[in-house]
Amino acid sequence: MRLDRIDDTRRKRAVIILLAAILFISVKGFLSPVVDVGFVLQKEVVGVEEGEKVIIFRSGFEGVSVQDLACGQLLPGDSENLQINESMETELKTRYPEIEYVVLMRLCVEDEIRECKVSREDFNRLDIGVVAKYEVYRSERDVIKRIIEI
Repeated sequence: MRLDRIDDTRRKRAVIILLAAILFISVKGFLSPVVDVGFVLQKEVVGVEEGEKVIIFRSGFEGVSVQDLACGQLLPGDSENLQINESMETELKTRYPEIEYVVLMRLCVEDEIRECKVSREDFNRLDIGVVAKYEVYRSERDVIKRIIEI
């Protein structure tokens, strides 16, 4: 075997390893979570049916309002902070196949308001007016992965 062939093989392996490392680092960076800090301005429960979104309940500094009157009886009368328990969610799902929980956050670092989807549990943890530290993915900045601190 000639020496120049051995050098070519080593060069090819080195290039392949370098490209694989670059690809791995790029994908890892793209999927890695980002930490944001935001002030909760508003919360919404949204029903989704056949691609159409309907706001069912909205909660803000002015209180809780019912946007879909057919679901109004599900809310307790003295609701200051909108909370959805499991039985309410089950009842809502009889009317809408999919329920989304949305929180409007004013980011503390940037002067931007971002609409974020959250789980029902995190939706219930976030009160209007609190500052929360949370993780989102770089690829999906509108979905809160987890709440770190309130």
